[in-house]
This record gives sequence, C-alpha cells and structure tokens, in this order.
Amino acid sequence: MRSAFLFIFVATLTISCEYFDTTTHTPKQIKQASSWSDKDQAPTFESCQDLTAEDQFDCFKNTIRTSLEESLYAEALVANQEIDREIILNLLIDVDGAIQLTDTEGASTVFEAVEELETLLINAVAQLPLALPATKTNVGVKVKTSIKVPIRIIATPQV
Repeated sequence: MRSAFLFIFVATLTISCEYFDTTTHTPKQIKQASSWSDKDQAPTFESCQDLTAEDQFDCFKNTIRTSLEESLYAEALVANQEIDREIILNLLIDVDGAIQLTDTEGASTVFEAVEELETLLINAVAQLPLALPATKTNVGVKVKTSIKVPIRIIATPQV
C-alpha cells in the first residue's frame, strides 16, 4: 500500500512538472507579439462587418467622417475669417467600442475663427454609434486603439 502511494505521488509530481514551466520572454518578444499585425481585427461598425478586412476599416473611417460632416453641416457656423484648412482628429476607441475625441492637430487657428467648432466636434464624436473594438487575434483580446481622422474645414466670414 505504501509503495502504491509513493508511486502515485511520484507520478503526480512528474506529470505536474509541465505546470511549472519557467519559460521567460524577452521584452523584444513581448513587444513583437503585441505589435499590430495584418491578422489583427481593426475597429469597425456592425454595418461594415460583411466587407473584407481592409474595406471594413475604410468603411469605419468613412462612416465617422460622414457622420461628423453631417453634424457640422446641420449647424449654422459663423467664422470671423476665411478658413480652408485640414485638421486632424485623434480618436480613441476603447475596449467597449466607445469613441472619444482625445486631441486635435492643426486646429488652433480654426477654433479661433469658428468659436463653437471645438464643442461641436466633441459632441459630434460623442454621438457616434458604438464600434466593434479592435481585437488582437493572436491572444483574442479586445484592445483600445487610436486613429487619426483628417477633416477639411472651409468657412467664409458672413458680411
């Protein structure tokens, strides 16, 4: 009986050794595994899901751009000077698919010329539908992502 117990104990230890894997990964390996690859799923909207991966992301960006343009065109914006300038909207898509405006590039003179524009952009982005978040497919984890969306602002002062 004692030898049977000893055999089971030794067999259990031998089989369990695989659970004590001490493999270490270098920072370079971790960075490489977490870098974005073509196999990863970019954020998209449900309406874009039936497209190819590349077309999904184009559809995603175009949906955002169209929605923002419609929101801005619906307002009667007044400029104090002539504007024809492209600005960059930095958007963050979180793991739940919520989209928020985190920053703008090249917009300070545009915001000075059209005072309400910054608030309107923040509100327009907040009204975007929930996205399907990006997914790191090698680990199956939803991740937050940031994208840059260029928009052109054209305005002439009212006389």
